[in-house]
Parts: sequence; C-alpha cells; structure tokens
Amino acid sequence: MKDLQRLTTSVMLATFLAAWDSTVVGTIGPSIAKSLGGLAWYPWMLTGFMVMTTVFTPITGYLSDYQPPEILYQWSIGIFLVGSLTSGTALSMGWFIVGRLIQGAGAGGILTLGLILMGRHFQGSERIQMQGRLSTMWGLAGLLGPTLGGITAQWLSWRGLFAVNIILGVLALIVLGSLRSSPPRTTSVPFDAPGALWLAGWLSAAASAVTAWQHASFHLLGSGLLVAALGMFVLWIHAERRAAHPLIPMTWLFEKPVSWPSLLALVASGSLYAAVLIVPLWLSMTWRFSPEAVGLAILPLPVAWAVGSLMTSPLIHRLHIAATLRLGFLGMMIGLVLPDLATSAGQWPWIVLGNIFLGLGVGVVIMTTLTMVQLAIAPDSLGRATGFYNLARNIGNTLGPGLLGGLVFLMWQPLKRSSLAIKALRLTTAVHDVNAALILLIAALTLLSLKTTTNPHLAK
Repeated sequence: MKDLQRLTTSVMLATFLAAWDSTVVGTIGPSIAKSLGGLAWYPWMLTGFMVMTTVFTPITGYLSDYQPPEILYQWSIGIFLVGSLTSGTALSMGWFIVGRLIQGAGAGGILTLGLILMGRHFQGSERIQMQGRLSTMWGLAGLLGPTLGGITAQWLSWRGLFAVNIILGVLALIVLGSLRSSPPRTTSVPFDAPGALWLAGWLSAAASAVTAWQHASFHLLGSGLLVAALGMFVLWIHAERRAAHPLIPMTWLFEKPVSWPSLLALVASGSLYAAVLIVPLWLSMTWRFSPEAVGLAILPLPVAWAVGSLMTSPLIHRLHIAATLRLGFLGMMIGLVLPDLATSAGQWPWIVLGNIFLGLGVGVVIMTTLTMVQLAIAPDSLGRATGFYNLARNIGNTLGPGLLGGLVFLMWQPLKRSSLAIKALRLTTAVHDVNAALILLIAALTLLSLKTTTNPHLAK
C-alpha cells in the first residue's frame, strides 16, 4: 500500500474510533454507572471527554506547526489507547473518569491532526473530498455507535467496548506503519504552557457550570463556576497577548478570514448537537415515543451530516464558496422550520424531514468553513489555524446543547399539578420558540456573510 493510501486509511479508521467513542459511551453510560457506582460523577463521563478533546485541539494544532504531524498523530492514537485501557479496567467511577480524560486528550489530537494531515497532503478539491470523508466517519459512528453499544453492553459487557477501541487503535497504528514524516521546523519555540493551562481552566469551569445548571439543587454552584470561567477566560486572553508564540494568536479574533468561518462552524455544530438533545426529549415527553422510535427519528441527523460533507466539494466547484455556505445555512433553516409543522404524533415525518435538512445543512457549512480557513491561512500556520477552527467547533459541541437545552427547560418549567396535555403543549411551545430564535440567528449570520470577503473560487 502506498504511503498516502496508508495515511488516509489510518486517519479514517482513527477518526471513526474517536467519533465512535464519543457516541457509544452515552448509550452505555447507565450500565457503567450501575456497575461502578458514583452516580454523581455520571455527567463527567461525557463532559470530561469533551473538555479534554476541546483543550487538546488547539494544543496539537500548535505543536503540528513545529513538529512532524505524523509523529504527533501516532502519539495521539497511543494516548487514546492508554485511556481506553484505563477505562476498560476501571474498578471505580473515579478510575473510569481518569481514563475518559486521557481518552479525550488523545481524541483531540486524532480529530485535529487528521484534518491537518489531509490539509497538508492534499490540495484543492481533493482536500475537500478527503476531509469530507472524515466527516462521514462521524456519520457512521453516529449510526452504528448507539446500536452496537447497546447490543454489546447487553450481551457481553461494557468493558468489551473498550477492548474494541484497543483493537481498532492498534490496527490504525499498524496501517500507518513507519510512514515518512514531514520535516520539523529548523527553529524551536517555547511551548505556551500558561495559555494551555488557562484554556483548560476556563473550558472545564464553563462545561461544569452548564452541567451544574441542569440540576436545580446545583444552581448556586453553577453560578460560581460561571464566574470562575469568565475570570480564567480573561486571564487566558491576557496570557495569549503576552506570549511570544501564543497557542492561539489573539489577532485571529479580528481577522475575518479565520474568525468568521470559525464562528459560523461554532453555531452550526452547536445547533446540531442541541437538536440531538432536544428532539428526543420533545418526542418522548410530548407524544410518548418509545426509545426505539426516538432513535429512528434522530437517525437521519448524523447520516445527512455525512452526506452533506460529501456534497460540499462538487457544490463549491459548481457554485463558489460563498454561495455554498449560504446554501448550507438555508438547509439548516429549513430543517428548523419543518418540525414546527408537526402538530400531532401522526405527523412525525415532518420532524424526520427536518432532521435530514438540518444534517445536510450542517455538513455543508462545516466543510465549507473549514475550506475557507485553510485557504486563507499561510501553510506554516495551517496547524494552529485548524486547531483554532476545531476549538470553535468543539466549544459549540460542548456548550451549544447546554445553552439551547437550558433555554428549552427554562421556558418549559411545567407546573407540578399541570395535566400531561398542558405540559406537552408548554414543551412544544418552548421548542418552537428556541427554534425560531435560532432561525433568526442563522438568518442574520447568512446576511452578514454576504459582506465577508472570501476567495470565491476553490484553488485548483
């Protein structure tokens, strides 16, 4: 197998591995909590993983500008395997959470370096096609993860899933083999440790605040964590401005070719993951859908996301980048409008159709904005720019569901003595109002994108 083919196969396999792990643990989480105890730590099964993934996204992007990304990629897979082994052999919830934190660090490297490697080894339309294939791994993981996770946990053991992780990870390393790596930079720079520490601090506090606010008894703790997150965010900005070689150059926040696509990706990712949280709640509470029916209704989201990612390259060639971006946002808005047409359980196909349009739109927006960033940045900053972009996406993945889901809960607030019909009506109204607000936000971003100057044609 040629070097480039081995690299591509390994990257796709490892990307599926990291994506699979982020979806499957949500399915088997109750089984793990029941087996290990420590139910109070249950939210950190996913939150800890996501926080570490988010933190290590810009770190690995930063390092890849100074060290061979192929070597860093091997290390990331190795770290993920250590985390899988730690989680799979856990005898307590604390032990398990430590394993999840290690896994998250490895996943942050895998997901970011995969995009960087595709960006360095492919150009033009081939780059978009390959990065689109990486997105299909997320769709495949979303399709197979919950189903296979539930089957494995029921018939074997939840520990068996982490054995699958180890097998797939080792296979990805074997396929990659002794690939010739890119030459490192001749000059070395000091690592921005203060920037990395303050970033980890404010992200952890923000994610913990969102988790705490989901429980009425922890609202005071959530408020304290939010204040701490804001304080550490200010300190992070200060540290990055003073750093000679910052983890994330603060000037990028004011450079539209980098900051604008990253902001759009944050909104798109947050919308997708919020739908994964809100739609199942709506269906189960309003029309008493069974778990199987809820799963079938939400299934089109990851599948359509993968299809939208693959559609992006031909769309950019046929239209241009700006028009493709607006088309993606149009798909998202249609996807948010269609569920409002469902006024009874018998009209659930409108929700499924809405999920299809939302997934397609998000897939197109994500791949288009990634292309915009990688075309706008100099080759020697590709790693940090991709890390910055992925950081924005991960913030959307982590905080979007909590913020939008929190709005739904805040507007719902069913009275204790309310009938089921009134509770269902209040929940439906809350979901529709949040969707309407999100549609207005996306429409405003679409209009503002008309004024954003971008390279209108894909580089050949």
